[in-house]
Parts: sequence; structure tokens; C-alpha cells
Amino acid sequence: MTTRDPEATKQRILDAALREFSDKGIAGARVDAIAARANVNKRMLYYYFGSKEGLFREILQRRADESSDALRDTHVAGPGRLARRQSDLARQHDYVRLLAWEALEGGLNHPVDESQRRAIFKGWIAAVEAEQRAGNVPADLDAAQLVLSELCLVLGPLLVPQMTRLITGRAPTNPKQLEERAAFLDALELRIAEREPASTVR
Repeated sequence: MTTRDPEATKQRILDAALREFSDKGIAGARVDAIAARANVNKRMLYYYFGSKEGLFREILQRRADESSDALRDTHVAGPGRLARRQSDLARQHDYVRLLAWEALEGGLNHPVDESQRRAIFKGWIAAVEAEQRAGNVPADLDAAQLVLSELCLVLGPLLVPQMTRLITGRAPTNPKQLEERAAFLDALELRIAEREPASTVR
């Protein structure tokens, strides 16, 4: 007799659902397809996760937890922070697609894992404000708007890959595109900090 392993079954369902949701979103994903990919009875999916929407929320919450280090980086005035965040997120294609589907289909008022995600962003804003008081970030920039702008800078090319390709001629995860984008982000950090590149200092 085969020993049942509930955790292994749940993980198979989550892995299968991640691919299905990443490709098709919430509305387009099919429970039958997820169950077939996971090699489980459809009833097991409902038993563990309650509904297709519940399964989506579970996946996005887990991915958000795993990805929080990319957003929790409190070195808000340190060199290379934007390029580092871009590199982290570029390796998490499925998570970026889930964020896009959440925005398109989930609405504004019920984001997944709202309290934890708010706490991450509040910590990020507080770190910016501390750097402003230390004189490392211009004090006239609104801290929350700076956080939002930096997040959009690194997520934008990944969220709209077709626009990235139309503008640059390359996919957002193309190595050359990532290299050129990282150089641009490094230069932009210097502008935000009102510093000149080291090579121009006499």
C-alpha cells in the first residue's frame, strides 16, 4: 500500500497551479487542468485549498513571502540597489506574472497577504526617511513616492515585456538588456543621490 503524503500532494498541486495561473491568470486557469498536471483528484484540490481563488491566493502569498528579500532591502542609498532588485525579480518570472494577474483580475481592494506586504513597504519607507535625515537621500523627495518609483523602475520592464522589446529591441530578461538596464539604474541612483559619477570627479 502506498503511504499518503499530504504535504507532497499539496506541493504537487501548488507547482501545477503556479504554471497554470502564470500562463492563464485566475479566470483562465482550469481546476481540471491543475488536477491533471498534479496527478490528483480534483476533490483533493478543493479539500486543501477550498477553491480555485483560494489556491491562487495561497500561491501568490507563498511567492510573495519568498520574494520579500528583493523588496525588503533597506540599503536604500547604497550603490547597486536598483540593479540588484532587478536581477532578483528577473529570476522570478512566474511571480512577476502572478502580480500582473493579481492587478488585472484581483482588483485594488483585496490584495493577497495585505498586512505583511504593507509592513514590508512601511519598513522600506522608514529606511528612506532615515537616509534622508542622514543626508544620504535628498530630503525634498517624498519617501513613499520614491519607494513606489524605484519599485516601478525595476518591475516595469518585466511587467510589460512587449513594450520593453518594442523600445529596446530585446526581451526584458535578455542578458544584454539586463546589463544595459543595470548600468542605467546605477547611473540613475547617482542622480537621485545628487552625486556625480566617480569618473567625473576631479
